[in-house]
Parts: sequence; C-alpha cells; structure tokens
Amino acid sequence: MQVRKFEARTIKEAIELVKLELGPDAIILSAKENVKKFGLMGESSVEVTAAVSETQLHAKKLAERKMNLKTRESFVNSTAKRQRKFIDASTLSDAAGHSGGMEMYASDQQQSPAPKPQKRAGITQARYVDIDEEEMQAAPATQSTYSPNAARQAAATTAALRQATQNAQANEAAHMAAQNAAAQKASAQAAAYAAEQNAPAPARRQSSSDSVQVMALKNEIDNLKAMVERFQKVPQNFISMHPGAEEGIPFELSPMFKKLEESGLAINHICDILRYANDTLPPEHKKKRAFVEGWVIRYMLDQIIVNEKPMQGRFHVFFGATGQGKTSTVVKMASHLVLKEKKKVAVFTGDIFKVGAKEQLKTYCQILNIPFGVMKQASDWREYEPLLKNMDYIFFDTAGTNLKSGADLDRLRAMMPITNDKVALHYVQSALARDADAFEIADRFKILGFQDVIFTRLDEAVQQGLIYNFQKRYDVPLHSFGIGSHIPEDFEFASKERVVDMIFNLSKTLKERGQS
Repeated sequence: MQVRKFEARTIKEAIELVKLELGPDAIILSAKENVKKFGLMGESSVEVTAAVSETQLHAKKLAERKMNLKTRESFVNSTAKRQRKFIDASTLSDAAGHSGGMEMYASDQQQSPAPKPQKRAGITQARYVDIDEEEMQAAPATQSTYSPNAARQAAATTAALRQATQNAQANEAAHMAAQNAAAQKASAQAAAYAAEQNAPAPARRQSSSDSVQVMALKNEIDNLKAMVERFQKVPQNFISMHPGAEEGIPFELSPMFKKLEESGLAINHICDILRYANDTLPPEHKKKRAFVEGWVIRYMLDQIIVNEKPMQGRFHVFFGATGQGKTSTVVKMASHLVLKEKKKVAVFTGDIFKVGAKEQLKTYCQILNIPFGVMKQASDWREYEPLLKNMDYIFFDTAGTNLKSGADLDRLRAMMPITNDKVALHYVQSALARDADAFEIADRFKILGFQDVIFTRLDEAVQQGLIYNFQKRYDVPLHSFGIGSHIPEDFEFASKERVVDMIFNLSKTLKERGQS
C-alpha cells in the first residue's frame, strides 16, 4: 500500500496531483486546510492524503510504458474514468497476447460521452476514479476550494475502512476462494475479448464497452479486498502523532509526557520515568491519569535528593556566576537563622568589584545587628579569627565570576576561609537560566567540589524542571530555595515535596479546586 500526501492551493489542484502520481484508483483518506501558508507568497493551501495498492500502481505504470508521446499526453489530460478504461484495456491486451488495448482506448476517445452521474460535493469517500472530473473542471473556481466538511468526511472514510478490515478478516476463507475464481474468470474474459475482435464493428464496440465495465467492477472489488487486507500494515501516524511517540512512549502515557515536558524536565529524564512506568503499571492503571500522575510523583520523590543537614558546620561559602542571587541568599539565610532560630551569625564578603555590593550587605548586617567584614586577601581571615570564636555560623559571599580563566579560579581558591573546621561549599543557581547555560557554567565550578545547590528566583521562573535536571546531572543534593524578594519569609530549606509541588503545580490546583 502506498500512502502519500499532496499539497496544493486548492482541492482541485491537489486531486489532480493524486491522479497524476497514484492513478485513477487512488483512495482519498483525508483532506485538511493547512494552518501554515503555502509557498513564498504565503497563500493558503490544502493537504490531501491518498493511498493506492501496489498492484494498481504497478498496472498504471505498466500501461504508461506502452504509450508513445502523443498517446501519453492524451492519457494525462483524460478524466480518471477514461484512464481507468485504458488501464483495463491494457490489462486485457496482455492477457489476450496482442496490443488491442491502445486501439480500444483510441476508440473510446471518439465515442460520445456517457451520461454524467449525479454531482458529488467536496471530498468523496470513494476511489478517485469515481469523482466526476468533467463537472469539477466546469465548476467555478470557488467550488474547488476546501470544504470544512472534508475532515468529517475523511474521518467517516477511516471508520468505514476499519469496519471493512474487520469484515475482511471474518471472510478470509471466502476471499481466498474468490481469488482462485478470479484467475479462471480473467482467462475466460481474455478469450471472450479475442472473439470480440472477429465480430462486426457495431457489435464489437458494444461488447468492448460491456467488457470494460465488467473489468472495472472486478478491479474495484479486488482493489477493495487488497486494501482492507493491507490497511492494518499502513502506519497510522501519517496524520498526527501523540506526544512522546517518537521516543516510544505509549499513547496512554502521552498526557504525562506532555505535562513533564511543559514543566521543563529534560527529554531523557522524562523517557526514563515513563518507560519505567510503562513496565511497572498495570494496563488498566495506565488509562487513568490520576494513577499515572500519582505513580510519577512517588517515583520523583524517591529520586530527588535533599541535604538533610543543610547547616552542618560553622563556615559556609556561597559561590556561583554573576547575577545568580548569592548576596540575596546570604541575607535571607542569615535573617532566617538570627530572627527565627536565634543563632549568632557573622557575614563577610569578598566582592570588592561590584559597585555597591559590600555597602548593601553591610546595611543588612547593621539592621540584623550582626558582625560584617570585607575580605580583600586570604590573610584577612587571621585578623578576624579571634572575633569568630563565639559565632554559630560564618557566611562568606564570594565575588561573582564565570571562571573563564585559570586566574579567576586561583583567585577564588585563595580567598577560601583559613580554618581547621570543615567548610561547606554551596553553589547558587538561578532558576531562570536555560539548562544548557546553567550546565556550562556549573561544569567550570565543579572543580571546586561544591557539595549542594541553592536555587533562587523560583517565583519568577515559569518552568521548574531545571531543579530536577541539575540534581540528576551533578548528583548533588538540594540545599535551599529563594522563592521571592521578602526577607526572611521567602527563604526555605529544600524538601522533596516542595520540588514536586512546583513541577506539578499541586498547590495551585488544590487552591483552584477549593475556590470552585
């Protein structure tokens, strides 16, 4: 079975392409008006999907090879019904062992046209040969444009084909007997056609016409049988594919594939989750979205890693690229510990390059009434050491850098606290960054060996998938989140439930249900 798509400005031009490429026996499966414009001038277009059996297409090509240039030109310009007659005559000539098909076609061209059947509107649910082309050519141009009912008619055609497939399977034994009888019938018709050539001219023309009609009916029946037998082998995605089909995700899980993709999860992580779900979930549960979503949430809760002891140790260093929210994170975390947990916190900064950075941080420390200092070189840690003995936590806000050179890395390493205590290294990442940009910069900082990651500006991000993608890529736990501009209210330590809530918008969904 050959299935092809044809695009043209009007439905008439599209059907002409169907006839030219696939022949008069092509079946029109669907027709639709394209949303995108056609051609360089941006004109609207119509797309027609048609199918033809291999046998019918082979018969058309075989008949065309017998034509000379003049006959072929006449054949192309003929209506589909006349083309069908010539192909039938050519088949008869092969069976009878002579070339009477060409003369029959020429004789048929000279005969008076038969009465025209009732005019069909739009796209018919039949072979192209049954479309009345002569009326179609005589109709105004406005009648050849795409009809809105075409999609419904194409859908009805598809339903009819599926029903026909079931009937064909139920009558498979009868069809095999019909095929054996068809060979005997073709031989008898070939002998009858040979006898007709010896009859008087008027009788021969009448008999030839009847024989062609019988052959056309037989071919139509055989074509339908062949089509319904092979229909199940035709790819069913020539019109559209469900989300995730290219990755091998079944149709039942496609809504979840789309939801995770819209949340920003990487395709490879989505496929890992849903393939495991497909192998694990019972078939009846895959069809229920609530079951699938609950399973995926449970799976992600098991996969997400958070720092269970985020404030372990006294010294905490915050580093990352410029503009990721390091200073805001230091202020929020210090405010949370001082105001809510009544801890003693000292804050230091190594950012002497950014205008106003140290002044801003100093102002916040004065409001909180906590120690503040500026580190210009590593030896400054020795001077502040006596003042830090009574502190519960010491925060160091490093200068923002992208580590584009070895000198930047050496400078950052040289500014690390000089202490015998364990130093916690926190990488700060904005949730607004694209995955590729975030990974490129994080790869440079990975050499420092950061122990966890802090995500900021979550209130501004539309997608939260970067949180899951980052944690899976670097296999580091999540430390905390900055979810707004309020201090210290918009700071919280990371939890698995919070990540799933942001990815699936669970709080928003529950709120909307409560209001309704």
